[in-house]
Parts: sequence; C-alpha cells; structure tokens
Amino acid sequence: MTKEKLEKIYKRMLWVIPGMILAMIGDYCMGIEPKGSTAISGMISSGWLTISDWRIAVSNIGGLFGTIFYTMAALPFVDYLRSRIDKCTKTADKRLIQMYIAGLILGVMSFMYFHLACGTLIHNFNVIHDAAGGNTELAVNAWNRTYMVQAVPYWVTFFSFELAVLVGWIVLILRGTFELKKIWILAAPLVVAGIGFLLEILIPWQFNGFCSGFESFGWIVMFLGGRKMVRQSIDKENLL
Repeated sequence: MTKEKLEKIYKRMLWVIPGMILAMIGDYCMGIEPKGSTAISGMISSGWLTISDWRIAVSNIGGLFGTIFYTMAALPFVDYLRSRIDKCTKTADKRLIQMYIAGLILGVMSFMYFHLACGTLIHNFNVIHDAAGGNTELAVNAWNRTYMVQAVPYWVTFFSFELAVLVGWIVLILRGTFELKKIWILAAPLVVAGIGFLLEILIPWQFNGFCSGFESFGWIVMFLGGRKMVRQSIDKENLL
C-alpha cells in the first residue's frame, strides 16, 4: 500500500469521531433515567416511562447519521487491514484479522439497527402502557409479544458484531500482530463499556444511565489505536 493511500486512510478514519458522538447522543437519549428507576420485568425499566417520544426520534436520527460517518471511517480501515493479511506468516493471525474485519463491516449495519431496535422497544412499551390505561401487567404482557419477534436477530447480531471486534482486537494486540502496547486492549468497545459501568457503580450520580454512551465512545478510542497503526505504516514507508 502506497504512502499516499495510507495518508488518505489515516485522515478518513477520523470520521468515526463525529459518527460516534452522534451515536453517544442517541445512547444517552435512550439510556438516561431518573435515579429511582427500577426493573419492572426483564429488560423493562420504570424509567422508560420518562423517555419522551422526541428522545427516541433524536436517538434514531443519531443512529442514522452516526452509521453513515462510521462507514466512512470503517471501510478505509478495513482496506488497510486487508493489506496486512498477506504479510502475516501465521494462519491464526490471518484468521483473526479476517474475524476483526467481519466485525467492523457488521458495524455498518448494526449501529443503525441497534438504535432502531432499542428505541422501538422503549417506545412500544410507553405507547402500550398508555393504551392500557397505566395497567403495567397488561402492558408488559403485550410488550413481550413485540420483543419476542426481535429477540433472536437482535442478540445474534449483537454478539456476532461485538465479540468479533472484542476478541479480534484484544488477541491481535496480545499476539503482537497489531504493533500496539498491551494497554491498548482496554480500547475494545465492550471493555470501555465495562469501565463506564464500573464508574456508574462507584460514583453516586444523580441519575441512572451514565454508562450508556461508553460503548460508542469505545469505538473512537479503538479507532485512534487503529490510526496509530496506520501512522506506523506511514513512517515505515518514509524510511524506505
């Protein structure tokens, strides 16, 4: 890959920043709830009833444009990673990069899908609750019908997408295939989400949902690690 191509990739990967900022806004629109919110049944929280329709609309819009910007950043990164596959001498490294690439490409679909699916589930419960005249038990039973038709595609997509990126990123760093310091394993989006969850537990926030945007923020951090690898490749080209 030429220096000029690497320079373009290095710049285009910055699109992940506005993309994930929009995704984070959407995450917090869906995730912020009053401090006293409690679980009603399974995934359903009493705090959902405080989430106005406009917040779901903003979340969906953030998911849409966030996905567009993510795509503009991810596809150049994928091109760079593909160029590295042929340089790998070990089959395991090639398979891991391919798995990581698959996770990045799945993100092109998944970010928008997750915002629509999550927002729809919250909005459906609120609409059903209103239609049921505030009868929570009836609303929960009706909502479960809307959830069951989404459960399998939602969770299959989620785990395929997130685990491919999580495992690929961490193992490729630990194996030394990605020339980054070991501390960069903390940049995996699910790891960053876990850090946010821990901070929410440890710090007495006056609301629930502080960790909502951390997974999206993790993509920014991880792509900064990816840009560091691209910069290393550019520097190598300069030495030739």
